[in-house]
Amino acid sequence: MSLFSFYHLSAQEIGLTGDERGFLLKREYSFHITAHSDGFGLGGRWGQQNTVNTQRFVDFDLLGMKHPKEIKMGNVYMFDDARKFVYGKQNSVFISRLGLGSVSTLNEKPYWGGVDVRRFYGFGLSVAMAKPVYLYILEQTSSSYYYDLVLERYNPAVHDLSDIYGRGPFLEGLGESKFYPGLYFKGGVSFEYGPEKSTVRYLEIGVAADAYLSKIPMMAYDKNRNYFITFYISGNFGRRYNP
Repeated sequence: MSLFSFYHLSAQEIGLTGDERGFLLKREYSFHITAHSDGFGLGGRWGQQNTVNTQRFVDFDLLGMKHPKEIKMGNVYMFDDARKFVYGKQNSVFISRLGLGSVSTLNEKPYWGGVDVRRFYGFGLSVAMAKPVYLYILEQTSSSYYYDLVLERYNPAVHDLSDIYGRGPFLEGLGESKFYPGLYFKGGVSFEYGPEKSTVRYLEIGVAADAYLSKIPMMAYDKNRNYFITFYISGNFGRRYNP
């Protein structure tokens, strides 16, 4: 075999795995599970190396949001089979994000292992979905000793603790959801560990801000907001490869 032919062999042909010292894998994908100050979520990321120490990525998140004043409680009659509910909660809110971002390596781990330290930022479109809350309501019958259970959308002007039996099915009211467009920004640091370059495995810690054109109704007896600021930590897992 000539020297010219040798240098034109692909990495696959000569058995490289991508974990060798000095070998650069240009693309990666990962999935993440997130715990944030107002709930939980999941998402995915696809990235491409620009240089040895910088990367551009496309990011997606799907998050559930809780109001700080949410408290689960049972009905006042203490029925054994009644499901707990959050009194005053008008809508369940979920946020989806799609955006772009950049990662820069601050401290590269040695080839035998250790921890990479990186800083990142991302921004893009944020859409909040507000799904109405449905409850089972106790409705008086002709007999003072019996009630009917009626599934109704929670209305703070009509329903109170004396007539709420429990929460309704989660998917009830999905078709009545309203959507609120907005923007988001997030940034922070990540810590990648492990010796394998082809394996994506890191913790990400950061802060995110979502802002919307109008206020999003969550709780009946509290001021509604058109923004959310959350702190989060996520575990990210995936692969690196060359096209």
